[in-house]
Amino acid sequence: MASVAPVFLIKWFVIMSVSAIRLTNRALLHIGGSDAETFLQGLITFDMARLKDRESGFGALLTPQGKLLFDFFVIPMNDGYLLDTLADAGADLMKRLSMYKLRANVSVADISEDVSVLALLPSSDGTEAPTLPGTVVADPRHIGLGYRAYISETVIGAALADATLVIDETDSYVAKRIELGVPEAPLDYAYGDVFPHDINLDQMNAIGFEKGCFVGQEVVSRMKHRGTARRRIVLVSSTDELPEPGTEITVEKKTIGTLGSVSTHVGLAAVRIDRVNDAMEEGHFIKAGPAQLTMALPDWVSFRWV
Repeated sequence: MASVAPVFLIKWFVIMSVSAIRLTNRALLHIGGSDAETFLQGLITFDMARLKDRESGFGALLTPQGKLLFDFFVIPMNDGYLLDTLADAGADLMKRLSMYKLRANVSVADISEDVSVLALLPSSDGTEAPTLPGTVVADPRHIGLGYRAYISETVIGAALADATLVIDETDSYVAKRIELGVPEAPLDYAYGDVFPHDINLDQMNAIGFEKGCFVGQEVVSRMKHRGTARRRIVLVSSTDELPEPGTEITVEKKTIGTLGSVSTHVGLAAVRIDRVNDAMEEGHFIKAGPAQLTMALPDWVSFRWV
């Protein structure tokens, strides 16, 4: 399907104390049509009814076996919804949605070339952010990640030209994610390989356990009610510089997880929390390559080591 340029409902925001970071690894799909809400409600993990009380959501599309195929932000826009997903997954997500829509009155359009995504992180320097025309929503995963702005390339170009917008480095966004313990594909997990609980989606209000059926719902609900989730995303740190994402995490030469996003001495890791607990209780070293690790749980999660 050809790219469709959206006619934005312009919202004017003045957001205090933020920096703007262009997120170049995102694809944007617009879901329109009179059946758009019902269509998404029956497919994805996020409860679409919650968008009546908030301006954005975060959810996923699963396999029937409950494995993660795609995750994305969901934002009401132009009598429909914007899905903000990983750039490498955009074409596949569009094909999958088009396959599911059957005879529903639903349109799926890729608007990635017309609109860019900016992350607006909270700042402590006391400066005001520029006034931005576009769609600006709070990041639904964690208040510490500030806002996400969806702005046309034309507007961004003009703002950069007259210096009313300054683009920060992407590394600062990754560092903030790590500090808060918020994982993202592809560094922290791969699509098709994990269940939502494995990457803490149940902790980020990304799963509507009470909403009824969605693809993979039975498996995900069973994991919740039986409390069988053992693989989780946690915080790691080391006095040594951390190795590359994907490095195995070991205890006594046995693999218990994998290193994800890293920022020098801190990072995220997907681990078996029961095996981490055993290692800490028994006084064994936890390592990623030569680096000895200290593990911690994000302060916003409800699960514990056991």
